Amino acid sequence: MRVTTSPGDDPAFLAEGFEAWHAAEEAGRRHGLPTAAPWPREEARAELAHPVPWEPVVVLSAVDDGEVVGAARVEAPQRDNRDLLYCEIAVPASSRRRGVGSALLRAVCDLADEQGRPRLLTEVAVPLEADVDRWPGTAFAAATGFSLGVADVRRELPLPADESHLDALRAAALPRSTGYRWEVLRGAPEPEDAAAMAELSSRMLTEAPQDDLVVEAEDVDAERVLAEHQRSLALGRTRWVALARSDDGATAGYSMLVRSEHEPDVLHQWDTLVLPEHRGHRLGLLLKLDCLAAALADGREEGWAGSLRAVRTYNAASNGPMVAVNEEMGFRPVELLHEMQAEVSVVRAALDARLAGAAAPPEEPAATAAAGSAVADGS
Repeated sequence: MRVTTSPGDDPAFLAEGFEAWHAAEEAGRRHGLPTAAPWPREEARAELAHPVPWEPVVVLSAVDDGEVVGAARVEAPQRDNRDLLYCEIAVPASSRRRGVGSALLRAVCDLADEQGRPRLLTEVAVPLEADVDRWPGTAFAAATGFSLGVADVRRELPLPADESHLDALRAAALPRSTGYRWEVLRGAPEPEDAAAMAELSSRMLTEAPQDDLVVEAEDVDAERVLAEHQRSLALGRTRWVALARSDDGATAGYSMLVRSEHEPDVLHQWDTLVLPEHRGHRLGLLLKLDCLAAALADGREEGWAGSLRAVRTYNAASNGPMVAVNEEMGFRPVELLHEMQAEVSVVRAALDARLAGAAAPPEEPAATAAAGSAVADGS
């Protein structure tokens, strides 16, 4: 068995290697996890074909006798958190217990060493009722040196929602929001709005509960916000952003909802953040409600609202205020997501011990996956 690496946007990989790589990744993610929600194939391809300079992607394929038996993806932040790599590894059930996951993880460590990055971050999706310690992905991660940083929960709001309930929530919350104004943006933000979004986005990792996860604030500016908007168009995504300011013009909070043409039956609730000095006015709830209302209104006008089945979001289990808002709206738990971290040196030692026969992880991973940055309310 050998492990190959390639830039995610390499034309040769996209033309000749992507299909087998994605099939292995998806099989690994889905096995034993009926609630798994990986990006659809065309979405995953578009993500790789349209990279961003502040977080280039490398893809790894474990190949045995010409067959791709495992897949990995690595993201290397360039503007912040430059001491770490985000990584995801997936091994189909038919290829587990053969050292595939270990080979991929060792190759990830090699990339980290080449770039002078001493830390790895990954995520593991876990069934809601599973014994987390015995679930293959978390067991493999723990046995190879990873520890829990923050435990997240994926929640979904079934659609169509009870709009009378949502309207009642909005009416009850509005009196608390005196002194604030907001609007829902669709399309490229104006420079002033892009600057406000950058300020909020850059504080997501420090304002949202991270428990024991060690990460620094992201470096986001207006130029990056505008670039992300253009990339979303290339990926076939529509974004609605509810942006709030106080009456004196200070940036207060925002919420972002996303729909992809490749997964048209789901709305993704991404960032929601209200800055500490503006909390206590029910802005988080109001921004989420108005963002959803705008998306549904556009969907009815454009003819796709009736095909929606859910709004999907993730929160740290410890983020009590945002969890309460989501549950008030009708979101219900669907799946667990453990964000895990490790020192590269510790991972190497664990892999060497396994190779020497001194210790062996219980199974190859069902999937370890890093979707990106942790958020107060997002996907």
